[in-house]
Amino acid sequence: MSLVELNLEHLPLQEKLVESVYSAFHPERDVVAAVLLGSLASGTGDRVSDADILVFTENNYHKAASPSFSRFESGKDIFYSFADFHDSNKNGYFKKYIFNDMSSAEIHCLDVSEDFGISHPFKILFDKLDIVEGRLTDAPPPRHEDFPAYYRGDDGLIWELFDCIKWLSRNDTELAKNHIKKLSAAMEAFV
Repeated sequence: MSLVELNLEHLPLQEKLVESVYSAFHPERDVVAAVLLGSLASGTGDRVSDADILVFTENNYHKAASPSFSRFESGKDIFYSFADFHDSNKNGYFKKYIFNDMSSAEIHCLDVSEDFGISHPFKILFDKLDIVEGRLTDAPPPRHEDFPAYYRGDDGLIWELFDCIKWLSRNDTELAKNHIKKLSAAMEAFV
């Protein structure tokens, strides 16, 4: 797929983020595929939709992807970011960003050995080894209503509150209020 085919011209901030991820990761030999997920892939994205991108790597590049992340970050005014491994097996690493212009991005780097299915909607940014088709699943994508609360502790708190602000900007007050309630309960239990 050509980046021109993403149809993000009406969302220039997100379009630039997706192009920047492509430019930062595609040249690496051990980066084999990248997929745009979520509302930007479905064509339902809006001004506050994040660029949610899944990058598949091999030879443990996901653990040494700092050069690609640095290229992505170059020249951007970053308000907040945090990163961590997905779980204890460390086959996946993510970094989430909120920028000063209120755009945001999630970049998830997964080793090709990680068993991870790709749900619709998605758009392939590149697929050097034709691995994406074999990962497609009919399972529904994660729903905002099911997002865990306080799952990264204080490190992820700003991101979760930013999600709530995005939902409120879309007049989805119930979703925001319910997540804030889950967040409050999770933080209370943590103490």
